Amino acid sequence: MVSIRLIQKLYGSNTCRQCVNKTYSMHLLHTDCRYGLIYPKKCPCCGDVKNIVTGFNLSGYIKSLFKKGKHI
Repeated sequence: MVSIRLIQKLYGSNTCRQCVNKTYSMHLLHTDCRYGLIYPKKCPCCGDVKNIVTGFNLSGYIKSLFKKGKHI
């Protein structure tokens, strides 16, 4: 299972949806994720300024159940 805590542990903070998709092959859609409300930030993984994923909606959570997380 992939969780937000696992992503935070791997990268030091939350990342953008594209980096989560690339790292875990999750195929998350925009509607599968919850985003930070403040403003787009620099992603610690890719370095681009994007919306940062802070959680998963129900559909994203279900997708995360079937993926094995990468550990550091």
